[in-house]
Amino acid sequence: MPLHRLRISQPRILLRHQFHKIPHRPLILSVTTPKLPVYSPRLISTTTMSSEKRAIRTDKAPPPFPVYNQAIVHDKTVYVSGQLGMDPESKEMLAGPIAVRAEQALKNLSAVLEAAGSNMDQVLKVVVFLVDMKDFAEVNSVYEKFFGAVKPARSCIAVHQLPLGTDVEIECIAHL
Repeated sequence: MPLHRLRISQPRILLRHQFHKIPHRPLILSVTTPKLPVYSPRLISTTTMSSEKRAIRTDKAPPPFPVYNQAIVHDKTVYVSGQLGMDPESKEMLAGPIAVRAEQALKNLSAVLEAAGSNMDQVLKVVVFLVDMKDFAEVNSVYEKFFGAVKPARSCIAVHQLPLGTDVEIECIAHL
């Protein structure tokens, strides 16, 4: 049976040598556009969101490199740049086990969130970057102290290296 006479209820597998026998015919589909509800201009203007974004900077966390900000607030969401285990006053990376740097990174994250008008309870998503996944459990032991009963969504990613030779960096997204 020719391919153009096949019905959907009659499935058929075509073999490679049968393809040259298929007549070339354009496929024409009938498409209908659903009617969209009509909104008044007043309703649209009250539901339109602002596209303004605001940079956040605080001295309670290490300063960012010149190419980014500590955080950006857009609408009611705070996007916090990755924080390192660096002391905000001395601008030095903390020495010792990774748990020390992970705790400081989370403290820095908290300071940036507070400067933006949010806090750790408002965090929706966290991304943890580790140079070595063998440190996963040690970082988790510190991490769970900073969040309440409802933990945020989280990813943990192993990377080749991190800025300033550190072994952990943590970023987050929170709401106001």
